[in-house]
Amino acid sequence: MNSKNKLSFIEKITLAILEDTPKGALNTQRVFARIPKDASIDKEAVYNALLSLTQKKLITQPSKGQFAFIKPSKTLSGKLIASSRGEYYVVLDNQLSYFIPSVLIKQLLPEDIIQCEYKEKGKRIDIVHVKLIDRKPQKVVGFLDIFENNAYLLTNRQGFKDIKITGAIDPKLDGQKALVEVYDFPYNTKYPLGKIIEVFGKPGENETEMHAIVGEFGFKTIFPNDVLNETDAIPETIDPSEIKKRRDFRSITTFTIDPADAKDFDDAISFQQLQNGNFKIGVHIADVSHYVKTGNPLDKEAFERGTSVYLVDRTIPMLPEKLSNNLCSLKPNEDRLAFSVEFELNEKYEIIHSWIGKTVIHSNRRFSYEEAQENIEQGSGDYADELVLLNTIAKKFEVERFEHGALKFESKELRFRLDENSVPIEVYEKTRFDAHKLIETYMLLANKEIATFVYKSKIPNPPFIYRTHDNPPQEKLIEFAKFCKIMGYPIQIENEKVMRKSFNSLLERAIDKPELNVLQQSAIRTMAKAVYTAYKTSHFGLAFDFYTHFTSPIRRYPDLLAHRMLFQYLNNQKADYSEDVIESFAKHSSLMEQKAADAERASVKYKMAELMQKHEGEILEARITGITEWGIYATVLDLHAEGLIKVSEIRSDRFYYVEDERKLVGKRTKRSFHLGDIITIQVKSANPISRQIDYNLYD
Repeated sequence: MNSKNKLSFIEKITLAILEDTPKGALNTQRVFARIPKDASIDKEAVYNALLSLTQKKLITQPSKGQFAFIKPSKTLSGKLIASSRGEYYVVLDNQLSYFIPSVLIKQLLPEDIIQCEYKEKGKRIDIVHVKLIDRKPQKVVGFLDIFENNAYLLTNRQGFKDIKITGAIDPKLDGQKALVEVYDFPYNTKYPLGKIIEVFGKPGENETEMHAIVGEFGFKTIFPNDVLNETDAIPETIDPSEIKKRRDFRSITTFTIDPADAKDFDDAISFQQLQNGNFKIGVHIADVSHYVKTGNPLDKEAFERGTSVYLVDRTIPMLPEKLSNNLCSLKPNEDRLAFSVEFELNEKYEIIHSWIGKTVIHSNRRFSYEEAQENIEQGSGDYADELVLLNTIAKKFEVERFEHGALKFESKELRFRLDENSVPIEVYEKTRFDAHKLIETYMLLANKEIATFVYKSKIPNPPFIYRTHDNPPQEKLIEFAKFCKIMGYPIQIENEKVMRKSFNSLLERAIDKPELNVLQQSAIRTMAKAVYTAYKTSHFGLAFDFYTHFTSPIRRYPDLLAHRMLFQYLNNQKADYSEDVIESFAKHSSLMEQKAADAERASVKYKMAELMQKHEGEILEARITGITEWGIYATVLDLHAEGLIKVSEIRSDRFYYVEDERKLVGKRTKRSFHLGDIITIQVKSANPISRQIDYNLYD
């Protein structure tokens, strides 16, 4: 019951008078003066009512004899996060975030769902109280510290203090790297409580560090027994009755193009020229949905993992090897079940018809990208005529895509050459051939065709899972435009059409220039993240009205989900999933995709630090790739290794940060450092365990 309902008549009148005085406070005389004379209330009764309301915490006494109404607290709820600098924020569903003073955190942990009371001061929101709403157990990686009868996990993860381990523990595990599940943080205690989930081994060893990365980001290396049992029971051969249900492509020229070290081949291309001069190009995707049934242990495990994870020296698959590397891998000279999109093109390479359905295929050849590229360039070798023509058609579609406004930005990918002990020998930037773009173009066409088909389906408002990419946030866009102007590459952002053209023009103007990579990386950071969703929205980066992920169901759960719903729509059936259920799947898949990307980056940082240990003390040329108030991030030109030069360790001057221009300026010498500058550095230290590389500025 509302506390106001329990008030006496005089208390209600007194409270109403103070509530109607939003600014300032009133004394007893001024409150009494506002009470109607016919109410028969004396001043002493008013004073007693004010004291009673103060005791009930409905009003406050800012100074002796003065009383003021307490405004009801405003609240907001969200997730608690800890930044890399040790600051706390609450993040709301709409991605807005608000700072929380660390004194309010107490027994809260990052990822907790919290409710915050706040006060508004102009446009500013001040959090004044925080309470826990929901907490899920979290897994944290660190080092075991065992002494006498106590054990702790020492961790560098932001927002976590040392974690007290409960339960018996072998003292021999002291100093080993481990994964601990934090399950509680009791009131008035110093340490959160956790239990050991997995011990990885001695820090610094490759297997220890790689398994630690997998555990740190919430992935598993081992499949549960019920999943393996279900997989083992899947027949190795295709039932002839299943082939009869499908369109047979086995007599049509088909091949795969993948990385040289790929173990699974989830897409293939078929090609045939018709007697009327037209062409048919098929995009064939492994029919994972035929083997992974909705709701079974195999399906639940695939959903939980969400995606395959690609670390420097290994892959953590979404599906067991029997499926990912065998039955669902479109191997050469093997019959395989597929879900396909076939396009018919006229002599002008215009799509005049498309077909979608389940098929059986037989790949004639497995190409690596390098092999396919060689045949395209030389015009000779296996299926050279088909490859050359497919490449010509792909280039035509690529030009059309960019003319329609698709962005040309590309992130560079680094690859390592490792010795037999997984120690890095060399790092290099992956080269993108026409063969890469050929496959990419046909996959984009297939994904777009599937999304468009579903959207225009005869079934009203068909639920589906889409891949969406929002327009850049306006504040980031304005900041990026300012940065480009400072760098000497002004861009126009008046409207979307002009902005798209200007973005692509930016890359063309900076091609072969030292600042290209800095501009491109800044542009990518300006963009919104692409995510999965149940709602029909466009893809900004690709300039597509509708887009989905259909082409990699071996390694992405959303693609498997798309296959299932697509098959139902092709048969004029309603989907098994509602829009709300799909949206929950989409959010989980987007989260796991981000975690997989973070795990991949962590493995790259580990190997990069391991490589740079060999160069400690060396003097090298580097390009400035990031500037903050605390330091300069510089990437060694030939080794692609980014490290930090701490501002506090630059002895030649005291530097201050100019945020608008993203530069550091010396107070005495006025020397300045800008993004893209070439500087000379000395490798100070490289620590693979912390994945940290530090440089000194070499003057």
